Amino acid sequence: MDHGAHRRLVAEETDIPAGVLNVVHSSDHSLGAQLTADPRVDAISFTGSTATGRKVMAAAADQLKRVHLELGGKSPSIVLDDADLERVVPLAAALGCFNAGQSCILPSRLLVPAARLEECLELAAFGMASVPVGDPFDESTFMGPLVSATHRDRVLAALSSGLEQGGRVVVGGGVHPDFDRGFYVQPTLVASAPEDGSLVQEETFGPIVVVQAYEDVDDAVRIANGTPFGLAGYVWSEDEDRARGVAGRIRAGMIGINGGQFTGGDMPFGGVGASGLGREWGVAGLEEFLELKTVAAARFA
Repeated sequence: MDHGAHRRLVAEETDIPAGVLNVVHSSDHSLGAQLTADPRVDAISFTGSTATGRKVMAAAADQLKRVHLELGGKSPSIVLDDADLERVVPLAAALGCFNAGQSCILPSRLLVPAARLEECLELAAFGMASVPVGDPFDESTFMGPLVSATHRDRVLAALSSGLEQGGRVVVGGGVHPDFDRGFYVQPTLVASAPEDGSLVQEETFGPIVVVQAYEDVDDAVRIANGTPFGLAGYVWSEDEDRARGVAGRIRAGMIGINGGQFTGGDMPFGGVGASGLGREWGVAGLEEFLELKTVAAARFA
């Protein structure tokens, strides 16, 4: 693609009428920046990193444009003490490897009862070690490779840096040894990472799950809400009413209880805090692109 010609087309030749949604694809970051600043663009919907989302919001502020941001996450998965640990913990851990961890809503923090920490670590390790890794075109594969060598190296560097701050690898921790092609990272389970460390506080966007121990429900909620993010959360319990009570206390835009799916065209999708502003999908998603107008009429006597 000739990015220079593409930019000239957008800047000089395209007449964008108000209210028309235009989608322009490009790997050139300057094109996105130009669209963000262009006065002919009324609203911006961005999906990506929190750092880039801040830049988009700052660029739009000068013209007071409407901005919708769907950003990163560090979603907690709380296994309550009444859950069937043998069934739930391996599954809850393995879910962090879906799409090789490259999804903002994945449960990358597994919160388990401190009184049963060692048992939960064994079960979580079993779940991670059992993840079917392989060719993404094979229907039996659950986890494929990362998107690029650059991203693989970034994920491993984040893991190494985080471990220097504390914590230990229980399972995985490096390039997957079974593949000589593709950018595979082992499903990785980390224990004892400090709450203020980067492995807990920052999105790695890879198949890395951090186990955090809590003392009671209040402590679990505190830990769950202990990052800048607030995109998704997960709660596991034999008592649905109890799980709903905990879900209501988690500061996040979406909560899944016992594997409940919150992604669907009719369900608002989005988060709070460093996870973004506004919603996609559903009525709320349509309203992101609408403006309310009040019209008042009077009759002459």
